[in-house]
Amino acid sequence: METVEAIYLDNAATSWPKPETVYQAIDHYNRQIGASPGRGSHSRTIAAGEIDLNTREKLAELFNIKDSSRIVFTENVTMAINIGLKGLLDPGDHVVISSMEHNAVARPLHALQDSGVIELTIIQCAADGSLDPCLVEQAITEKTRLVCLLHASNLTGTIMPIDAIGKIAHEKGVLFMVDAAQTAGVLPLDVQEQRIDIL
Repeated sequence: METVEAIYLDNAATSWPKPETVYQAIDHYNRQIGASPGRGSHSRTIAAGEIDLNTREKLAELFNIKDSSRIVFTENVTMAINIGLKGLLDPGDHVVISSMEHNAVARPLHALQDSGVIELTIIQCAADGSLDPCLVEQAITEKTRLVCLLHASNLTGTIMPIDAIGKIAHEKGVLFMVDAAQTAGVLPLDVQEQRIDIL
């Protein structure tokens, strides 16, 4: 029987196999460090703290984040999005999203809307998945607290015009949150230039 080599095409969900350096770094941590940062004063917790600090500084440089202490590590992107949304939004707030949002954004916002906590406006994207920034601008009201958009669709690959929308949100005094799960480290992201408040 002939063996067929697998071709992995689901990189929107995760990447596999990981680069060898990822396996090596995890193996090194598990075998040589295996401690939590800040949980003691012995050499392994200090080493873990250095990894934490170095990672924060590299991420801050990658995304042009001025203060690396504002970077939060979570289990995954879905958890990060939930923390961002539920920690930010207050009763009566209005949120603007696109029709292309990942369920990690859409489901918690629909739940908040259904429970009467927030008002939600969903901008319908074009058939090709594109989003007209003018529609976002028109959807912003006095009650709008947040515009939340994905950077690229995990289904279609459509890249959203976050530069233009970040500028609009900033001019209107509205916070701008970007779900960069598909693009972080792949496409350029600059939180200062693109006026991203939550990445």
